[in-house]
Parts: sequence; structure tokens; C-alpha cells
Amino acid sequence: MNYEKKEINSYLPNKHEWKGIEITNKAIKQILFLISNNPENKGIRIGTKKSGCAGFRYTMELVKTKEIIKQEKKNDMIFYYKNILVYIALKDAPFLNGIKIDFIKDSINEVFKYYNPKIEKFCGCGESFSID
Repeated sequence: MNYEKKEINSYLPNKHEWKGIEITNKAIKQILFLISNNPENKGIRIGTKKSGCAGFRYTMELVKTKEIIKQEKKNDMIFYYKNILVYIALKDAPFLNGIKIDFIKDSINEVFKYYNPKIEKFCGCGESFSID
């Protein structure tokens, strides 16, 4: 599929304005590295999943060429962020609206970190969150 490379400023269901997402340069570099590991990788899907004691956790997975047609049949927002093809399910958009994604390395761990100003509470381990 051929998508026009432009930043998106669209809308969400229930007339919420889409503020977009921010991906730091470190996270962009890591995502592009992961995508480049396999020529079948074409982009990423960012979402949420019910998890933990607080309710939800963030998810990110690679989207492969053969999955693109399946992905397009879903109710998704599809856009480019820098050179990354991004899929977000409309049902997840309220949880992702305005988030910042970073990639953190410390001495032994490497992890994508999600910052969301709308989060009301985290579980004790920091794995899950809830939003009003």
C-alpha cells in the first residue's frame, strides 16, 4: 500500500481532537532498527491491552507486509511519524492521544517508556495504568 507521508492531525470518535503522539529520537532510532531487521517489517502498531491491577498496559508490535491488508480492514488510524508507518486502532486512540514514547537504556535493560499526562494511577509494579 502507498500512503502519503504526512503528519496527521485528525479527530477521534466522540469529537475529541487528536493531539498526536511524540516519539523521541532514541525511540525512532530503535523502532527503525527493529523494522530494518526483516524486509517484511513495514511499520508498527501501538495499542493498549487489559492488564495488571490498574487496568491497561501499552503495546507495540511490528506490522509485516502480509498483515497490511488485514490491518487496513480494521478501524485504524494509519499515518507516518517521521519515516515510521504507524497503526493505531480507533478504540485505543483515547489512551494514546498526547503520549510520548521514549527508548531507555540502563546498564542491563532496554525498554520503550510511555509518558501520558492523562494517567490517573499506576499499579505498584508500574506495569499497568488507568485513565479517566
